Amino acid sequence: MEEFVRDTTISTVRSKLAALLPQPKTRSSFFTAVAPRSIVVFRQGSNPSFSYFLEERLRYYGAHIPVSVRCLDDDITDIEPKGCFIIICRYIGARLLTWIERHAAQLAGVGIFIDDDVSGIMLDIDAPLSYRAKLARLHLWPLRRLNPHLDIVWAPTPTLVELLKTNGTVVRLLAPLPSASDALPLGRSPCARRLVIGYHATGIHYAEHVFLKPIVSEILLRHPNVVFEVSANGRNARVWRDKRFDQSRLRILPTLPWEEFSQRSRDCPVDIALVPLLDKRINRVRADTKRIDVCRMGAAAIFSKSDAYAHNQHPDEILIENDRDAWIAAIELLIVSEERRKIARLATFNAAEQMRSLDPAIPGLLLREVSK
Repeated sequence: MEEFVRDTTISTVRSKLAALLPQPKTRSSFFTAVAPRSIVVFRQGSNPSFSYFLEERLRYYGAHIPVSVRCLDDDITDIEPKGCFIIICRYIGARLLTWIERHAAQLAGVGIFIDDDVSGIMLDIDAPLSYRAKLARLHLWPLRRLNPHLDIVWAPTPTLVELLKTNGTVVRLLAPLPSASDALPLGRSPCARRLVIGYHATGIHYAEHVFLKPIVSEILLRHPNVVFEVSANGRNARVWRDKRFDQSRLRILPTLPWEEFSQRSRDCPVDIALVPLLDKRINRVRADTKRIDVCRMGAAAIFSKSDAYAHNQHPDEILIENDRDAWIAAIELLIVSEERRKIARLATFNAAEQMRSLDPAIPGLLLREVSK
């Protein structure tokens, strides 16, 4: 009981502190859809947020109007501001802020895509300090200058939409829309090799690493034909150091930049993908983009039973509670049954195809043909 009261108190304090951090706030509580003359998107290099939420939609718009994708450090002096709609993908730099302030009267509008509970991450003890510093520098503090010019916010889940919809902020749902190549399962050829189980996540998922460690250790002890590979740096990597297993069976891989990870996940097949998601504030707003990674790997996946993966769920997918014995049983089911792995792979592919059936239009942006 004392532990419950303590955890509840800590959660309440964090929520109150999070509310004090800068929040996205549109300049009006209403936004009338516009038909821009052009669209310019700003991102910080290649990243999954852009790939999974914006890239396919921009192809759709690009068939009708000029669309340009810029990085934060790119030259922006050549952009024609008249009728241009600026889309910010998570991060914004000082130079772009100054450009928006200078040309605000000519722009068709300004919107920002946010796919994380940023305030929650800032107060999450598992979030690396370097990542929190980046969010503060390139997201939170710039909001003070951006908000007077901000027209619309996009978020990937209904839960995050509601969280961001404070004080009349205009927030619209922008769900994942993977490309055909990402949703296509990796081809497989039968071979007498060891089964590979993988867990690939960003540095913010320390709690999930700790959760999986005893589960994976037990699986490796029981099944000598299994290899486990995990992407991890720093303290996450230290979780997995275990002298009972040599490097040929427990492979600790460095986390990679997005383009390299995307390519490696296609080139290096995984038989079983583990996708845990513990019940904590920052996880409750997440979209189910990990399904797309699983498809690209050609893997059979085990997902945590959560709001994130309940959305788009296919009946043949494996979603289980975050219980050690339940995860061990589910993993062993896939290890011993090639047929069950095939069923799970196809199920996740079908779930990803459901994502691909979405309307590619971006809420608030209308199309019009380019003037001849």
